[in-house]
Amino acid sequence: MSMVSVDNNAYVLHMPSEVTASAENAVMDAYARSSPGSIRNLILNFSQVECLNSAGASLLVKLYVQAKQRRQLLKAVGLSEHYQQVFVLIGLNRAMLVDLGGADTGAKAGRPRDAAHWAKPVSRLKVPGMPTQAINLNVEGRRVVGPIQGFGPMWQKTYRVRLGATATPLEVIKILKEDFPKFQPPENRFYPSEGGIKPGEVVLINGSTPVGLICTGVIVLYVDDESFTFITPQGHPLSGWVTFTAYEDEGCTVAQVQGLIRSGDPLYELGFRVGGSKAQENIWKHVLAALAKQLGVEAQVDMEKTCIDSKLQWSAARNVWHNAQIRTIIYSVGARIRRVVGLVKR
Repeated sequence: MSMVSVDNNAYVLHMPSEVTASAENAVMDAYARSSPGSIRNLILNFSQVECLNSAGASLLVKLYVQAKQRRQLLKAVGLSEHYQQVFVLIGLNRAMLVDLGGADTGAKAGRPRDAAHWAKPVSRLKVPGMPTQAINLNVEGRRVVGPIQGFGPMWQKTYRVRLGATATPLEVIKILKEDFPKFQPPENRFYPSEGGIKPGEVVLINGSTPVGLICTGVIVLYVDDESFTFITPQGHPLSGWVTFTAYEDEGCTVAQVQGLIRSGDPLYELGFRVGGSKAQENIWKHVLAALAKQLGVEAQVDMEKTCIDSKLQWSAARNVWHNAQIRTIIYSVGARIRRVVGLVKR
């Protein structure tokens, strides 16, 4: 069966059984070959999907962006209950119509292979027990937001470092999961919850920026033996997710960080344009360089970036209400005032 067919004045894109990074070229090429003409409806058929990972989620976001540029109405059909939950979790249910009937074949016939790897969708985030030194701020009670919900242009940024044969890809991911906070630059403090890097767990972030302390966090979106992904909550400088993976290339292990991101609100977008974007990029370069150093490798971190969607989403300008930088500054000023008042009362 062809990957693309026409049915009732709609293009039908039949998704492969594995929606992963390896499927991206085939899916995007098939979509590119389907001339829109007068047909403005695009149906994504998920009835044969048995596995979808975070790289596959990025593929679906890119497909949504292209369909939006073609002014096509996007609809997903054949989604099992599990994939309906994934769509809610990553915000794709807001980007396209979702047929809630479920799949008659494929994924519905058995439990999807990725079911245990995804976090469960929640209406509001709850932060579990954290180290006492962590400032728990701007995560509790928030919603998760993916690259569709942000304000600024959408970017895919990819960072890679070649580690030789010092460790296998599985070993590299294991090291990153266990030692992730120690690879951060000095100005960043990452505090994983007691559950560690597992689906649905929280990592609090207390970082330093040119305008002061920022307290926010990330949620562990997806985890398997070969990768893990963080997604941002409301108020984070970025709206989207970042995936850490490792793979073999001609006998060399390559560690990779890839983000599909956009700024969270207009103030963050302004900050990124005057230097914040470079600072953000330096964080992931530092992480990979620190990983390489721990493995005894002195290697250059390469970066490439692609603009997926150049438009600003002014409908998301109100995200500034949750801006973690502003709220942290208010919290810090308030804490100082409370300390001064406490000293005066003594």
